[in-house]
Amino acid sequence: MTEHIIFYGKGGVGKTSLVSNISAALTESGLKILQVGCGSGGDSCSTLNGGLPVPAVSDLLRENGHVSAANAVYSGFRNISMMEIGESENGSGYSTDEGIRRIFEVIEQEQIIDSINADYVLYDISGESIFAVYHEILGRNGANPVFIVTTADFMSLKKANCIFESLERFGESGITLSFGGLIPNCINNTFEDYFIADFAGNTLTNVLGRIPRSLVVRQCELYGKTVIEASPLSNQSYFYRKLANQIVDISLAPPLKKQPKPMPSDKMQTWAHEWADRLYALENGLVAGGEAI
Repeated sequence: MTEHIIFYGKGGVGKTSLVSNISAALTESGLKILQVGCGSGGDSCSTLNGGLPVPAVSDLLRENGHVSAANAVYSGFRNISMMEIGESENGSGYSTDEGIRRIFEVIEQEQIIDSINADYVLYDISGESIFAVYHEILGRNGANPVFIVTTADFMSLKKANCIFESLERFGESGITLSFGGLIPNCINNTFEDYFIADFAGNTLTNVLGRIPRSLVVRQCELYGKTVIEASPLSNQSYFYRKLANQIVDISLAPPLKKQPKPMPSDKMQTWAHEWADRLYALENGLVAGGEAI
């Protein structure tokens, strides 16, 4: 049975690099993978394809009027399957909610995803994409679980909190997706670990293994490859493989009934101010409560 896994996150958190390395790690372990890029950039799969873009389904529909597995799905690193949904320019008919629905209707009618017979389908959904329509479509198609990629940047965590609100709202409407956890990416130090862990504690969420910031990622991207392909013996590749194993374990386990509890906007702001005070104290060597006595 094919497992469908969703990755969300604010633009700029390195989600696409992370998802591509997860796909490569799973493929390396012998699993059959299909990665689906869901964003206007159409570059989700490029590092699995030697740095080259994969033609988007939206463009193929606009140019040819039809698509099939033969022209929509490409083969990359170790025969990994790749597909880009894409979002055409305004006026083309494929940038709206109905346009995205139409694309997925065609994909379903042509049985494109089913024909791959993958063990896992990984959806890389851009933070700037039409979040609600992707959630509705993939939720009704049985996708589970959802992972949110975040950095220790406040705006990234704020976006994660907004996604929690959406998950809660969609759950009330009957489209419930189980939450797999937060994935900390591009982490520099233990302070950032604690920052994300405290956010997770305040939103009743779990945190998966961290991915540290590393120039190896940038170097491999410049070669048009994933870390798993270009630097398979690096420390960074170990972190991706460990995370891939965690994701498989979570996907195979019974879905968690507990859903994230988003922080109200006033609590989120208060929480942010408290951490700002802590940073100020650290920067200026301040102590409180007699710790230095």
